[in-house]
Amino acid sequence: GVQDLEGKAFAGAERLSRLGSRIELALSGRLDIAAELARLRPSYPRSDRVFKVLPRVLIDNSASDTHTVIEVNGRDRPGLLYALTRALAELKLQVSSAKISTYGERVVDVFYVKDAFGLQVTHPKLLQQARAALLAALADPASRAPVEPVVAAQ
Repeated sequence: GVQDLEGKAFAGAERLSRLGSRIELALSGRLDIAAELARLRPSYPRSDRVFKVLPRVLIDNSASDTHTVIEVNGRDRPGLLYALTRALAELKLQVSSAKISTYGERVVDVFYVKDAFGLQVTHPKLLQQARAALLAALADPASRAPVEPVVAAQ
């Protein structure tokens, strides 16, 4: 379900209508998502920082014959999915499908991606760039603490 910044479910026709309008603006490119997220971040509650969730990126080319499967684990926060998909898009990786799961403060997102030519991502440099970009996206922008990455590839 969709939650607000306090973790409560969206309810009410007006709030749902406003959310629908914002999604439409974002998809049409008429909403600066990065600016909106930056504006909202200061009000995001920080009390959940007592739990440590190490960021992790797993890249697998054996799980699918046609796609590279990328599993991303980290601490959930507003705008995280946007940051992850933007990191992939900046590398010109095409997301064919995604499974987004949240377990309390922890998120596990699995992306099925292809390169710019519609093939599995096999070039070592591009794989390393994808790993680094996703780990950077997992880092909490409100925190100056360094990220402790755990990475693996097959």
